[in-house]
Amino acid sequence: MHAHRWPALIALAVVSACTAPSGPATSLPPATSVPPSAAATASASVGPSTGGPVLAGSGYTLSLPNGWVDATDHLRRSQPQVDTGGTDSNDRKDDFVDRVSVVVTTSAQVSLDALTPQLEAQLEAAGSTDIEFKPGAQLDGRPSLQVWSIAKATREAHTIQFLAFNRGALFVLTITTDHRSAKAADLAAQITGGWAWA
Repeated sequence: MHAHRWPALIALAVVSACTAPSGPATSLPPATSVPPSAAATASASVGPSTGGPVLAGSGYTLSLPNGWVDATDHLRRSQPQVDTGGTDSNDRKDDFVDRVSVVVTTSAQVSLDALTPQLEAQLEAAGSTDIEFKPGAQLDGRPSLQVWSIAKATREAHTIQFLAFNRGALFVLTITTDHRSAKAADLAAQITGGWAWA
């Protein structure tokens, strides 16, 4: 995959994950992604530490928190590049529902530091604010790039992304929540704690 394609994918994943599933599609160029896994559905098992359903995606599993549901099919209706996704079934107090989605793209591995300036530029171009990169993140032992932002489409909700390379692919895990920062960080830790490479 050419280097100019993954920045577009990253921004596309940011914008698509931040808008409501019924929202308009982004005008960013399409990215080459791994076809969503036919097995990317909630399994009958329950995550050992999270208590929610386990999503089986392309090269990973994701145990959702207790009270969350598999929303893969719903998210794919407006964002076909989503491999798996879920929503908080208990979050009905307003029009915004906390959600998580994963996009997987075939990609040669590059330094995570090399992603940072291009990702920041893409986020700014998409209208995101309060962009902050946080060090030391991992997805099941693999180093990952963690970035927080506020997308204009989400009315002050946090968009938290984790980007990691594994086995010739770039994995973009996006969490969107309207919780305050401390609770949003707890949610992100719980969700990333449910990630396992398959």
